[in-house]
Amino acid sequence: MSYQTKRNVRREARTLMGRFKAGKLAPVMAVPVKGSEGGMLSQSVSFELDPIAGRMATPITAEMCAVFVPVQACDALKNPEADYAGMTEIVREKLLSGNPLFVLEPETDVSKRCGVNPRRNNGLMRVNEIVRLAHNCAVNFLRRRRYVDAVQLTAANHSTTPAILSQTVLDRFNGALDPDPNVNGAVQLSMPDMRLPVASDAEKAVTAPLTVKRGNENRRLDAGISRLAAAEVAAATDAALYAVFGGREAGNVSLTDFYNAQKMDELTRVMRKICDDNPEYGEEMVLRWAHGLSVDPGRVPFLLAEKSVVLGRQIIGATDTAGVEDGVKRSDMAAQLSFTVPIPTTELGGIIVTFACIKPDETLSSQPHPILADHWRLDNFVADELALDPQPVMARELDYKVAQANETTVVFYTGLNELKKTYVSYGLCRALDPNTVESKNAVWQLEVPLSVTPETVLYPADLPQYPFADQQAEVCTYVVQSTAVMPTPMIFGPSPVEQLAVIETEDLFED
Repeated sequence: MSYQTKRNVRREARTLMGRFKAGKLAPVMAVPVKGSEGGMLSQSVSFELDPIAGRMATPITAEMCAVFVPVQACDALKNPEADYAGMTEIVREKLLSGNPLFVLEPETDVSKRCGVNPRRNNGLMRVNEIVRLAHNCAVNFLRRRRYVDAVQLTAANHSTTPAILSQTVLDRFNGALDPDPNVNGAVQLSMPDMRLPVASDAEKAVTAPLTVKRGNENRRLDAGISRLAAAEVAAATDAALYAVFGGREAGNVSLTDFYNAQKMDELTRVMRKICDDNPEYGEEMVLRWAHGLSVDPGRVPFLLAEKSVVLGRQIIGATDTAGVEDGVKRSDMAAQLSFTVPIPTTELGGIIVTFACIKPDETLSSQPHPILADHWRLDNFVADELALDPQPVMARELDYKVAQANETTVVFYTGLNELKKTYVSYGLCRALDPNTVESKNAVWQLEVPLSVTPETVLYPADLPQYPFADQQAEVCTYVVQSTAVMPTPMIFGPSPVEQLAVIETEDLFED
């Protein structure tokens, strides 16, 4: 008999209603999964934005995602300086010690938004700290999923965080900040050690040596002698100059070098994909992969589901009944997202954290048209076939409002003609005044930063909500429904029954 075998079924169903601001990564649900449990999770989120007068010309995106955060990941965040933090065997030893792995703490904004009802302990409202830790781990995972060097939360964070960009400028153009030199078959060459004389006049057979003299020297002037007077010095035109290069042997390129460069290109791309697929511990996985080892998968969060829908593109009546205002229209600001996914079985369990967010249109509205804002030239397809090196992208190719001094600043590198492959632009035409009230109500956008840094992958802390009547309010009302059915090894005792008086009065058991 194994106590990891599932013998009963545990069910959890919750429906919560709340509000959050646009541009925030709001946690809306936290579902605990105990050790050796698994099953099915079904969740749905209904979004309803506050009314917007008129019609929105740009799309509004509603997103939801669910992240499974293992217990080991929460332990690693709680004790980041501990030896072997988050390792499964160490967590096992902590649990076997009999001490609680995660203790109670006062309510936080995260636990309240996740709908965790507290337990009263000595007159104080207490919840388990794993809710906060799982939230922070999930946010870190989502941030590194977008950019591996994104700023990370610590265990002390207890509030909601800004939303994450759906696409950075690198994602949009398949760009790279610092292209790896091992890609595209780079072959390293060594310069030979030799003396290369400078070419001299062919009519003169002998070269004159160049004499260098240091120090002060008196010069005679018409008015006397001065040590400060300047004198012209003519150097020999055929000086014996030599160019000396470092290295001991001449560099040779063989067919083997190209085969090795091709294999290095292939392996580099494999290692880059490992890092992209595992943003939390990607570099550690690459190092162990190179030596035939594996990383403990127990402490790695992973994505269960991710959904998105566009709001505001349909027009509905502004009133519910027919009347004098029957012809008034407004944008439809309601949508619903749902998913059903299996819950994986793990030895120690974890927390499933569900996030919801509302995002404006993310755009590069100031990007010049890659064809209509450039010279019309004949394409040289033969030369383009050989253009394998990364191409620099300058700031003036992405923003027509860039300062003159920064026009030629290289923002990132990408492939040839990548900017021409797909061109998308939302916004007002340049003939309209963007500062009028009507224009501001029709367009709600966030300019994607041209640089990718640990901070620029996040939304601003206070995203402007000018299309809404109350720009400081939580403009999105949501209703989340969550149902989890999990076979579990948990033992459920027999149900008690009310006392039956006749058993004692009539001595039915004759005891």
